[in-house]
Amino acid sequence: MSNKALTILIADEQHLQRLYIEKMLNRLGYYRIVPVQTFEEVQLLTAIPAQPFDVLIINAALAIHSCGPQPQAHHVLVYDHLDLNPDSPAGATPAVLVRLPGVPDNVNLEHFMDIIDPPAAATGLRVLPWLRELSRTPVARV
Repeated sequence: MSNKALTILIADEQHLQRLYIEKMLNRLGYYRIVPVQTFEEVQLLTAIPAQPFDVLIINAALAIHSCGPQPQAHHVLVYDHLDLNPDSPAGATPAVLVRLPGVPDNVNLEHFMDIIDPPAAATGLRVLPWLRELSRTPVARV
């Protein structure tokens, strides 16, 4: 079960890309999503350190030419990141920092969110229907 209270900031210049990522997150059960187009909007929304976003998903092209304070978020996913060196802008030491060379797909995004918001362990054993029926059938004594 996803943590519905997680706040997610998506930053990409392309509207369709933001929409694509938002729809994938919606399918995973996340709805507290703020999509923005510019790095200035990211800086403005993350300027208050007392209320950082839980997750920042950002296109590397937005952060490359930035100067000034870096965005604050608990967890960061930087995509379209061609230069995977550790000195690239990504924020103030997030708990989880993932860099992808391309646009995240369903699998990448699901794995990233599973790291941040692990699925709840199944409670008890799951009994298959045919096994349940087998246990109800009386045993013939010979």
